Amino acid sequence: MSILVSSACASDGTIHTFTLDGEQLTPLATSQVGDGVSAMALDATGRRAWAGTKEPVGIPTLELDAETGVWTSVAHTSTDESMTYLTVSTDQRWLLGASYGGGFGQIWPIVHGRLGEPTSRIEFNNLHCVIELEGFAYFVSLGDDLIACYRISETGVLEPLEVPTVDAPQGSGPRHVVADAEGRNLYCVTEFGGEVIRFSRDPQTGVLTRQEAVTAHATDRGLEHSRIGADPMAEHLIWGADVHLAQGFVLASERTESTISVLPLGEGGSLGEQVSITEVEAQPRAFKLATDERRLLSVGERSEHISLFVLEDDGSLRLADRQPNGQGANWVRLLED
Repeated sequence: MSILVSSACASDGTIHTFTLDGEQLTPLATSQVGDGVSAMALDATGRRAWAGTKEPVGIPTLELDAETGVWTSVAHTSTDESMTYLTVSTDQRWLLGASYGGGFGQIWPIVHGRLGEPTSRIEFNNLHCVIELEGFAYFVSLGDDLIACYRISETGVLEPLEVPTVDAPQGSGPRHVVADAEGRNLYCVTEFGGEVIRFSRDPQTGVLTRQEAVTAHATDRGLEHSRIGADPMAEHLIWGADVHLAQGFVLASERTESTISVLPLGEGGSLGEQVSITEVEAQPRAFKLATDERRLLSVGERSEHISLFVLEDDGSLRLADRQPNGQGANWVRLLED
């Protein structure tokens, strides 16, 4: 089965599309979208997407020609600041977004494939991610070291839970979060500490409880703890970025040393110590796994290539293919029929 891979490249303002057949990537198309394009969120069909752009500031609605691989902007929604993360709710009714620069989270109704007026807005410092689970929304605030927790009402209002926030360690910089298939555990990568933190979740109430944290960066390369406002490359500091789940493992990227770490999952979703560290595309802000949980696509902000890796049973990553990509790649999404 052929898979379409789309990589958002902020410096070019483009989305590059590839076909993925087995362990081979083939370039297909390049679509001009807008400066600083990132944060792609696909609907259930995979043929409609929303992305964040910096110029013009806002969210273009994009439609895909699956034959040519070309994305076309068909509508535009303005926002106060550019969106850092976007996701579509599982019931396909809502688009949720987080703005790092603006310090706000927002939710928009999706009506006939277009965005309506926002129905709710929340504010925390340096919001970096949002995910939705069974009608609950979780916004990650890097600046406030917490996850803010809400129920989405029938009218799209974000209603704080009985326990409205759960703290991450002070100064850790929680960044991206992913949930397991049962929705009983959330795994958060920290930007400044380079750890993965597990939060257990009550599926009935949506309430999170912080559990263990495990290192998810190279510990033998002299990396030190980072902080807001620092230059991690100049000071050689930890710079955690993205996190995903596959085959009983948690995978997390770190940008200063350009690696992806693989951590095993134990009983109840508990975290084990990392079993492999692999060098990937330079400054890997984002990566993505196919639904087979074996093929991994890696892009980098300082790389003009996209790489295909295979996740082996022992948790190691094997490079399978590498193709030219755009500049400043920071997002990758897959359309699987």
